[in-house]
Amino acid sequence: MNSLVFVAVCVLATVSAQQQRYPQILKLSNDVGADGQFQYAYQTEDGISAEARGSLVGGSARSSQDSDGPATAVTGQYSYTGPDGQVYTVSYVADENGYRASGAHLPQPHPIPEAIQKSLQVTSQSSFQAQPQTSNFQRSQTFTSFQQPQSFQARRF
Repeated sequence: MNSLVFVAVCVLATVSAQQQRYPQILKLSNDVGADGQFQYAYQTEDGISAEARGSLVGGSARSSQDSDGPATAVTGQYSYTGPDGQVYTVSYVADENGYRASGAHLPQPHPIPEAIQKSLQVTSQSSFQAQPQTSNFQRSQTFTSFQQPQSFQARRF
């Protein structure tokens, strides 16, 4: 009896997993240029959409000075409907300066305190020169220890 229930549950789980329906794609475009530029956009029936444009920036071939070669710069946005029914939109830029996203729902950094801003400004305006450190330590010095070895007796409890 237990094995019959187990088989029935397994069959039910398999059938429900096979009937999963993926959202239809309503709009899709994808263009790739020979020069490395590209753009794409898509939209699905469940409210997900995205679009982006990208291009190569920097050198067109690898050289000894720029061992990484050209980089890709991408700008775009995507949106989706959250579990609360609200539509969330994220705009982003990804380039040699990293990935930077913005959206009304994303947390914003706290402003930098004025004292820190002044400190950063002073630091950036100053020209610090690294000074070689001289050491007073001489390898030929010998040190004599005057401390006598200590002995401890074990206590009995």
